[in-house]
Amino acid sequence: MNYMRGSIRKRGKTFQYRFHIRDPITNERKELSKGGFEKEKDAERAMILAMAEYEKGTLDLSGKFSFKQLSELWLEEKQGNVRESTMYSYKRALNARIMPEFERLDIKDIKPMHIHNFYQKLKKEGLSKRYISYVGTIIGSVFKKAVTLELIYKNPVENVDKPKMNKNKMKSWTADQAIEFLQVAKVRSVYYLAYFLAFNTGMRIGEVLGLHWSDIDFDAKMIHVQHTLTMVEGDYIIGPVKTESSDRHIPMSDNLIYEFEEHKKFSKNTSEDLVFRTKKGKLVDPYILRYMMKAICTELELPYIRFHDIRRTHTSILIDEGVSPKVVSQRLGHSDVSITLNIYTDVFDERQVDATDKMDQILSRGQLVVKSQKQDDTNH
Repeated sequence: MNYMRGSIRKRGKTFQYRFHIRDPITNERKELSKGGFEKEKDAERAMILAMAEYEKGTLDLSGKFSFKQLSELWLEEKQGNVRESTMYSYKRALNARIMPEFERLDIKDIKPMHIHNFYQKLKKEGLSKRYISYVGTIIGSVFKKAVTLELIYKNPVENVDKPKMNKNKMKSWTADQAIEFLQVAKVRSVYYLAYFLAFNTGMRIGEVLGLHWSDIDFDAKMIHVQHTLTMVEGDYIIGPVKTESSDRHIPMSDNLIYEFEEHKKFSKNTSEDLVFRTKKGKLVDPYILRYMMKAICTELELPYIRFHDIRRTHTSILIDEGVSPKVVSQRLGHSDVSITLNIYTDVFDERQVDATDKMDQILSRGQLVVKSQKQDDTNH
């Protein structure tokens, strides 16, 4: 066992202790010292206590460490482990909202009250609860890194309540409403196939607009979802799908194959590589699909749903047709069926009610037969 050694020295009229340790960040040899003790014994006693705290890992060794330094360390670790679009989102939130408030502060000086006041400030600025919650998640993750590195011993974000989200009820269409929309979209939109593809497969808007012709195996009647349109530093690019489970194969119907073939032969809004491009050969901005979808909904007086809600419609229709949740989960690119059940919990709950009603009707018919027989026996 290595015993630490320290020393006491007199500086002017007071005493100072000092001993050496290894810096937890740089691993370099570092001297710790403290002075101002009137008596040598007081300095020696304080040194022994400091050494004991160091051995237990409770001595503050970090010195000054700004939030800016910590966030840079956090971002460096995230680089390469998250999608570029996610990194862009992190940096944008940090630079726009978080840094102006915290960047120069020592992380040890940032307390739960600072976080609480920050949330209130953002709320007064009119920012949405969703965005404030997202900002809070980033700050919490940054401080979690500080706790892991033992720069601080408690995360100041942990016990501060983020704004409560009002969970909006997700919407979807019936099969008849989807058909009505598609009939008009076929006439009105040059990107009709994008809608038809989404309703048929449950693909996300980024996956639809990132689809390559090489991703489609016409002989095997299979789509390989492996690309997605994503935003990086304010510009759209084509990159890999978000997760391993999102990289999936989806079977194609004959009708979908026909629409692909027609699009490839006659559409000016495609290219040799991508299924969907503008006439000028640029990537298609998702806003174009969303804008046309809203316009058609208004024209047909259909309840407005987002493009992403097409996935929900796809899910609802499949469940109504008796397709198992496991199969639905695989088509949607979820890593586990429980994710599908959690996201679309109300859809499955509604079907549970329907199942209960149907079972009740079936059993009720049996009871009616029994009652009828009893009445006949009584009459005789």
